[in-house]
Parts: sequence; C-alpha cells; structure tokens
Amino acid sequence: MNSARCSCFAATLSLLLMTGEAGAQDRISFHFDGKNLTDGVPAPWRFNKWAPLVGLGGYEATARVEDQDGQKVLYVKCVEAGFLVGAKRRVDPAQHPWASWRWKAQTLPTGGSFKQRSTNDQALQVLFGFEGGKVLGYIWDSTGTPGASGSGLAFREDVRVIVLQAGTAKLGQWVDERRNLVEDYRRLFKEAPASLEGVAIQSNSQHTGSTGAGWVGPITLSMS
Repeated sequence: MNSARCSCFAATLSLLLMTGEAGAQDRISFHFDGKNLTDGVPAPWRFNKWAPLVGLGGYEATARVEDQDGQKVLYVKCVEAGFLVGAKRRVDPAQHPWASWRWKAQTLPTGGSFKQRSTNDQALQVLFGFEGGKVLGYIWDSTGTPGASGSGLAFREDVRVIVLQAGTAKLGQWVDERRNLVEDYRRLFKEAPASLEGVAIQSNSQHTGSTGAGWVGPITLSMS
C-alpha cells in the first residue's frame, strides 16, 4: 500500500469515526438492525470503498445485511479491492473496556499476512478508532499464528493489530471473540487509551489480487 493510499485510508477512518456521544449504559451495541440502507448498510454505519476504483474490471466490494440464526449480521466481500464499514460513537473505554462480537470467515485472501506490505490482506478485520487517530484492530489472517501482534495498515505506527484467528481450520464456523480494549491498547501502544470514537469492519484483498469474504455480527461494548 503506497503512502497516498495510507493517507486516504486514515482520512476515511477519521471521517467515519467522527464524534458522537454515548450516554451512561451498561452495554453499548453497534448492530445492523436499521432499515434505511445506503450502499447495503443501515445508518449510522457508512460504507466507504477506498482501494482500488470499484467497478473497474473484476474488482468488487460488497457489504450487505443478512439474517443468520435470527440475528442481523453484516456480510462483506472484496475481490481485488478494499473497503470499510464504520459507525461513529464516542465511548469512554474505562467505563466499557470489554468488546465482544462473533464472526465467520467464508473465503480468505490467498497468502494474506499482515507481516508484509505486499500481502497485508484480511477478509475480516474489526477496528476500534480512538481520539488522536490511533487504531486498535483485530484480524482473521490467512496465515500466521493467533496471538501475533504488530503494526497494521502498511506498518503505520498509529495502527496496531492482533491476530485472533488464522487459517482455514474454522472456516465457515461462527467464532465468538471477547477482548479487553484497554489492556490490549496499553500493551501495544504503551499508554492508556483516549476516548473511543467508533468502530469499523474492514475487508481487503487488493495486495494479493484475490478474494476475501465473511460475516461479522453486532459489536458490543460492556463494563464487564
């Protein structure tokens, strides 16, 4: 990913995660139950295609809400393309440090690995954007080892990712995830997080020239 594309992505994520206040609640849910769809996603979610130009050749970037097991989930698919779907809401991570969601991978980008720029493709990424521009991401990588961590988004220093799932062993299965955002942020950025500005789901496969696809359920933030 070149520097111009990185800057475009950073600006896009910042725009998608502009401030929205959240009141005092035990649980905050970023769900997909809205009915007014734009580009396949309900408000307040926003769909932004950022690499490459969608509609050119065989490139494809798709996001749509589906019903699975009685729940609205987001289906994403990228063919030699990259995009993200983001929702804004300001949350105090000290009050809601736990993030939980479920996801299911359908197709993994061929040879995808966050460790190299040339292969930095993942079918499923769940990103948390914080005030100041730092991003904490959780990924389902095509290769590698669960628990691995490091820079993301072409090795930008303000993005850190953790591999939660890797490979095809759980392909086609719903997998539940639960992470302490404050602890992960402190470990990777060596400081306490500022306010959480919102979340995003990303899917990309343009580096490997392949395809990625899968589903992500509602993302919930909680006190414990």
